[in-house]
Amino acid sequence: MLNRVIVTIDGFDYTVISEDPAEYIRKNAELVDRSIQEVKDAAPLSSLTATVLAAMNLSDRYFRALEASDGLRLQIKDYAEECGRLRTELNRLKKESAKKD
Repeated sequence: MLNRVIVTIDGFDYTVISEDPAEYIRKNAELVDRSIQEVKDAAPLSSLTATVLAAMNLSDRYFRALEASDGLRLQIKDYAEECGRLRTELNRLKKESAKKD
C-alpha cells in the first residue's frame, strides 16, 4: 500500500508517495529540513545553495557510516573465525581429556 504524506522542507510542502510508513517519511524529511537549516544558520545562503551543501553533508555522513559498518563487518568476521578456531581447539582438548580418563 502506498502512503501519501505531506512534509515541509525548508518552508516548502512536498507530497511524498512511498510504501514506507508515514512516520519514517516524516523522520527523513525532518532530517533533511534540519540539515538545510543548520547550513543556513551558519551563513546567509540561498535555499538552493543551502540544500546542495546539506546534501553534501548528508552524503558525507552516509559514506562515513558505510565505512564504519564495513569495519564492523570485518571485525565480526575476524571474531567469527577466531571463535571457530577456539571451538576446534576446545574439541581437541576435550578429546585429549577424555583419552586420559
